Amino acid sequence: MTETPHPSISALHKQWVKLENEHHELAMAVERAGGVDLTAMRERQARLLLKIGVVVAAIQDAPGTTVEDFIALLDVALEHELDLACDIAFYGPSDYPMTARLLRALAYKVPGFEFNSLRRWLSLPGQFEQLMGE
Repeated sequence: MTETPHPSISALHKQWVKLENEHHELAMAVERAGGVDLTAMRERQARLLLKIGVVVAAIQDAPGTTVEDFIALLDVALEHELDLACDIAFYGPSDYPMTARLLRALAYKVPGFEFNSLRRWLSLPGQFEQLMGE
């Protein structure tokens, strides 16, 4: 009997990003929808939240071996455990100079990695770029 390997945190993170982005887009569509019947959209949101919960639980238990795994774990923690992304968005990146330095250094270690939680929360023009030093 062979044991199937568990997906890495970074592989699960890619699933999480897709689901979170879809949920965020759906939430914005619901907000703009106005007086139309939102039942189907709300049901879709509920299904997405359930899927997100399953992926987050898998990430929590997944093995981490690479720098990318641990940066991906931090991204999910920023969204689901710390609420730091929304705090940075509310108070502004300049109130978090050490955190910004740490996030920039970590993102630099994995070229192409983007903190999805921060990208979604820091939606004002230039806010994400200010935090990440772009």
